[in-house]
Amino acid sequence: MTVSIDLSKAERVSLAEALGSAHRAARVSLMPSSGAIPPRPMLWPCAGDLLNAPHESGPAMTPDIDLLVVHRAIVGGMGAHLKLDDRLVYAEQAYPFYIKHWYDHDITPEAWNFRAPVRLQLSKAFVITHFNYVWGHWLTEMYPKLFLIRALINAGVVAPLLLPASAPTYMAKIARAMIPKLKIITYNSSRQAVEVGTVLLPHMLHKDYHFHDFLRGELEREARKPPRNGGFDKVFVSRSGVRTPQSFRQMENETEIEAIAKSLGLVVLRPETLSWAKQARIFSQARLVAGEFGSGLHNTLLSPAGCQVVSLNWLVDVQSRIANFRRHDLGYILPEDGEPRLHTIEPQRQPFRIDPQEFRRKLTIAIERAEACSARGAEDYTPPVAPELRL
Repeated sequence: MTVSIDLSKAERVSLAEALGSAHRAARVSLMPSSGAIPPRPMLWPCAGDLLNAPHESGPAMTPDIDLLVVHRAIVGGMGAHLKLDDRLVYAEQAYPFYIKHWYDHDITPEAWNFRAPVRLQLSKAFVITHFNYVWGHWLTEMYPKLFLIRALINAGVVAPLLLPASAPTYMAKIARAMIPKLKIITYNSSRQAVEVGTVLLPHMLHKDYHFHDFLRGELEREARKPPRNGGFDKVFVSRSGVRTPQSFRQMENETEIEAIAKSLGLVVLRPETLSWAKQARIFSQARLVAGEFGSGLHNTLLSPAGCQVVSLNWLVDVQSRIANFRRHDLGYILPEDGEPRLHTIEPQRQPFRIDPQEFRRKLTIAIERAEACSARGAEDYTPPVAPELRL
C-alpha cells in the first residue's frame, strides 16, 4: 500500500489566506452547490439494477466548488501528481475517486509514482492532470477544470499551467484555445520533477460525475461561439479506428451496425480524426448520438437538452450521469447474450455482437423522438442559473 495524504477536508479559508504561507494546504470556497440533478427516464427498459439505478433513484446533489491550494509541493510523474514530504496527495475535489484506490492498492504505480529529482522550480502553477489520459477521462475529469481556471484568471488569480511533456498534445492545444493568455510549462517526467511554491488544484466541477451547473453554462457558452455551421443532426460514433490488439472489448459485427446506422440517416464519425473545435461544434448541435459505450460517446457532455443517446454496451454509470445532467434521453443496448462487457485491470479480450434487428428497432425509436423534439424546438426545460464565481 502506497502511503498518501488526503486533503479533501483541508481547512476552508479566504483566498488571500490560502495564498499565504501559513497553511500547507487549504481550500477556498468558490461556488455553492447548484442543487439537485433529477433523474431522467431511459428510452426503454433495461435489465439490471446497475443500468437502471441512475434513472430511478432520487435526485443527486451537486458539490460545492472550491480551489485547493498546496504549498511547497513536488510535482512529477506522467500525471503531474503531487507529493508533500514524499507522500502522494489526493483530494476528492481535484481527483476522481479511483485515484485513491489505485494508490492504496499499488495498482500500476509506474503510472502515478515518481522518483525523478527536482530540476525545475516554479513559484506558482495550476495542475489539472492525473495519470489517466483516456479521452473520456480527460473530458470529464480534467477538461472542466479549464473553465474554472479561465474564471480564476479573469478574477486575477494568474499562474501558468504545468503539464508533463508526455501528456497528449491535444491537452495543451485545447487549453491554449480556451485561454489564450494562459502560459503552459512542461517538464520531462522521466528525468525531472518540479518544486512548486504554490500549487493551485481546481475542482473537477463534479463529484462522482454529478456535474455542477457552472459547467453547463460554460459549455453552452462554448457552443454559441462561431462558426455555428458544419454540424450534423444525427451522429453514429465509430470506435473502429481506436481498437488495438490490447482492446478489451470488440464489437464483432461493427461493420453491419454502422451500415444500419447509415441507412437510417446517421453520419458515421471517428471523433479522434477531428479537431476538438470540430468535435465540439458537431456534438453541441447533435439531436441524436449513437455508438458503442466509450470516450467518443462521452462527447455528448456538450450535446443540448433533449438529445437522444443510444449506447451499445454498458461499462459504468458515467453516461447515465451525463444524460441526467444534460437532460438527454438515453437507452442502452446490451450484447446479444445480455451481459455487459466490463473493464478489468488485467486486459481480457471480450468480443460481443449487437443484435442488428434490435439495434434497428431501437435506433428508429430514438430517431423518431429526435425528429419530434427538433420539430417542436428546444425541449421545455430551463436550466437553473449557475452561481457566479466568488472570491
